[in-house]
Amino acid sequence: MFSRNKIGSQKKENRNFRSVLICVFASLVLIGFCVNLAGAYSVKPADAYKEIKAIYKGLREQHKPEDLEQLIEKSRDFVAAHPAYNRVDEVYYLLGNALVQLERVDEGIKVFEELIEDHPNARYVQNCLLELGLVYDQLGEHDKADNAYQKLVNHPKYGQRSQAKRAKQILEQDRTERTGELSKPPGANPALGMNPSEWIGKPALDFQVTDLKGEALSLEQYRGQVVLLDFWATWCPPCIAEIPNVKKTYETYKDQKFQIVGISLDRSREPLEAYIEKENLTWLHYWDNIGKVSNLYKVQAIPSTFLIDGEGVIRKTNLRGYRLETAVAELVKENLAKPTDTPTETPESDSRLQSIPATKILKQETTPEKEESQKPLRTDPSEWVGKPAPDFQVTDLNGEALSLKDYRGQIVLLDFWATWCGPCIAEMPKVKKTYETYKDQKFQIIGISLDRSEELLAAYIEKEGLVWVHYWDDSRDVRNLYKVWGIPTAFLIDGEGIIRKASLGGFDVETAVAELVEKNLARPADTPASPAFDSSEGAQNMEPNVREIIDAAIAAHGGLQRLQAVKNIVIESHSFEHFPDGDVQDEGRSKAYFYPDKFRSDWDVDGDRGGLIFDGNSLFRLTDGEAKPVPSQEVVSYLIFFKDSLFREPIWLLPALAKGDIPVQYIGAEEVKGISTSVLRVTQPSGKKLKIFISKETHYIVQFSYEVGIGGGAENVTAFFEDYRDVDGVKVAHHRATKNGEYRQILVTDIELNAEVDEALFRPAE
Repeated sequence: MFSRNKIGSQKKENRNFRSVLICVFASLVLIGFCVNLAGAYSVKPADAYKEIKAIYKGLREQHKPEDLEQLIEKSRDFVAAHPAYNRVDEVYYLLGNALVQLERVDEGIKVFEELIEDHPNARYVQNCLLELGLVYDQLGEHDKADNAYQKLVNHPKYGQRSQAKRAKQILEQDRTERTGELSKPPGANPALGMNPSEWIGKPALDFQVTDLKGEALSLEQYRGQVVLLDFWATWCPPCIAEIPNVKKTYETYKDQKFQIVGISLDRSREPLEAYIEKENLTWLHYWDNIGKVSNLYKVQAIPSTFLIDGEGVIRKTNLRGYRLETAVAELVKENLAKPTDTPTETPESDSRLQSIPATKILKQETTPEKEESQKPLRTDPSEWVGKPAPDFQVTDLNGEALSLKDYRGQIVLLDFWATWCGPCIAEMPKVKKTYETYKDQKFQIIGISLDRSEELLAAYIEKEGLVWVHYWDDSRDVRNLYKVWGIPTAFLIDGEGIIRKASLGGFDVETAVAELVEKNLARPADTPASPAFDSSEGAQNMEPNVREIIDAAIAAHGGLQRLQAVKNIVIESHSFEHFPDGDVQDEGRSKAYFYPDKFRSDWDVDGDRGGLIFDGNSLFRLTDGEAKPVPSQEVVSYLIFFKDSLFREPIWLLPALAKGDIPVQYIGAEEVKGISTSVLRVTQPSGKKLKIFISKETHYIVQFSYEVGIGGGAENVTAFFEDYRDVDGVKVAHHRATKNGEYRQILVTDIELNAEVDEALFRPAE
């Protein structure tokens, strides 16, 4: 085991620097990036934590035993050296989980129990209690498992969370089922049981069934590919615990002649389908409600897996944890090394590869009558070529108005797809590369998703960094407008709004885009183009209504004279972080001093005090009353970040726009939280674009939308402004928030304009 220091008076160092930034964000609405900054420029505990997270991220991408060992070593050192770090509970959980994966179960149990004892209210206690119960169940120690589950269900802080609800469901199960044992498989004869390892080296038995999408499914169809036959159920805790590992393995190897066939032993179809959709399990699934396949393979307990090579021979069984990915990696490599003329693919296999991986038919369940009625709708996409692209007006995933006509003058790739569509996902790297190559050459992609869940779509977009425009077509209005009946389907539209290429199953996107972009850029400069994307004009040459919008906003916020008279802003605030699971964390109180070109902040979180100073050129961190400079060469991107932040402060932004030397564009009208707004776009000091949403009724700024790059990363941020109050004749938002995957709330408790401030506060050397 490892040594452990009890929590003492050691400062919570990562919260120190993070909280320093909170006060900055209270006025500048930048709180969403405090964690990034803390990770890059906090003291040693944060650096060590960041290293551990990097190892963990690598494990999520590819499981390696040596990486697990490294994670264990680093985590052990961390919890021993930094027991007061406020994310130590997460490190405990990663450590315990890694030990269990390496089958060092006793050590893992001790780690979980230590966290539960020493940090009973920490966030990852709920994960540890659930994991502890699952481990004890696998060991057959059900009383201990019950104790862990019950502690979670009765937990005063987490008893109503999703982990606790799962624990409650497990407590209601038969203890035998918890281990995945099939006490009475439908139609099975217990005497016919067979140890899975006895299958190794034998041919896999074929079967012909109909999968959950109504398509014919047989094992023989996948001859030539490596196949994982996975017997499982949603009621089986060990199966569910293994799903993330199975999912990661599939995502890693799905484009390398690898397939998973899930055989579900659920009691009913509804929970199975719901779980598959919720977790976005995009491989093949069959509901074995009568035990047809499980009896064929003599399955007596789940999860039970059979790894089958390209020749249809079972090579390994009962793979879990990192061993699953290791085995799949080896077999995939072996399979891909075979000569290309090896006759492993049958005509049936080739037929399926042509009909399924090329495209996904959107409506699988048809009858002759339905087929006949749908014939007029099944238009070959190529019939659109040469015709005007139909316009549509919708709201994209960022809550912004989206209309095809707004992109007139640009080349547009209209891409119909879904995360559950294997061929779509296979094409994504090419689409992404094309976008990165031509995005600055009057080219845009509009993704029209036919996903069943907006949450799954948003998660995939964020994970893969798909930064173009996206719309979730849950109503299928756009799909029907273009008569799309299979995906991926793509339409390439020129600057005049004419469809130049269209195809079901896609086309050579990069070549087609390159040709059309070149032609579009070669158009004469005076060729009419969409003004919404022409950023060459300044405020003095803006569309007529833009000046009126700015003037009305200036008047609403207090008038130009009052705004220009504001030389500094002193804000006291209280900040909170809202987590996706409903938890709210108090980020403490702060006092900040803002000037158009500099700031200082002082904070207090649970008695821990510190500060941050930006004098316009350099960044200083206050620790124990001492100001320590952060070398500018290390924080160049952060200094740009702060300058953009000061630029965005509404009190100074509006007068800057009034001067007329900052390019401003009107890009449309949009509704924000029920408020009708005019949307303007300007360029920040960094060169990044900022969208400003101004209420048509009150003329207050109600929202910003912008991209922030910090430490090599980039995030899209939405900032909200509410509860405007009068402060010396100037209207100031007292409730501010940011959303960039996390939701952070800042409540202004006091604000003073043009306060008497000792300039020495900005001279830390003195």
